[in-house]
Amino acid sequence: MKIRPAFNVKKNSGLTLIELLIVIAILAILLLIGLMTWRNQFNKAKDASRKDDLQRITIAFEEYFNDNECYPPTDILDNCEGDELSPYLESIPCDPLSHTPYCYIPDITIPTCPRYYRVFSSLDYTDDPIIAKLKCHGDEYCGYETACKADAIQSGYNYGVSSLNVPVLNPLVSPPPASAPPSPVSSPSPSPLPGNLACSHVVEPKESVCNSYADPEAAGCPITFSDTDLCNAFCKTSKPEERCKY
Repeated sequence: MKIRPAFNVKKNSGLTLIELLIVIAILAILLLIGLMTWRNQFNKAKDASRKDDLQRITIAFEEYFNDNECYPPTDILDNCEGDELSPYLESIPCDPLSHTPYCYIPDITIPTCPRYYRVFSSLDYTDDPIIAKLKCHGDEYCGYETACKADAIQSGYNYGVSSLNVPVLNPLVSPPPASAPPSPVSSPSPSPLPGNLACSHVVEPKESVCNSYADPEAAGCPITFSDTDLCNAFCKTSKPEERCKY
């Protein structure tokens, strides 16, 4: 009997060029997604620091006003990490990324004794809902680009805080139109239109309340709000000249 020799045929177990390109493409996509996620988290962390800084500045400004009946002078935030706001604020904060001062816009009608203020920063995570809530998501941002010092890192001042008697958005800037909401299943209850909230007409010592006016100008309302909480807080301490006449 003849014994035939056995031959072992080895199959090629390596990757073909096309398979290798597919693997590289998948890895590149996963790496890109990871970088984008990391970048968003990094931006949100810096933005959280900016929001905290502006909140601390707000508290310091209100305490300063309680003692001086005026808000701080125009250049109060210029010296980053300085102690010009002591004892209200131990160290003046500055942007955590660019290390530049936050933009301070005080009342210029009375330079020696500002009666209102706005402080601005720029959030890197532009999808933050607070930007649209402040109406600073348009091409003009919050409307104070030319009034603030140029910052190569910050592309636009899209976030800010203000005293209760003024809105964050520049009144000379038209807010961007809101996107059309989806058709509701049932008709919602009517709500006050933006900018139609104002303090009701009452004489001292009776406390004024926040009302919605169809035409605030016709009612002689000198100050209007779009935020109910701000309006309610302001009306509790408002003066007669700051309330609607009718």
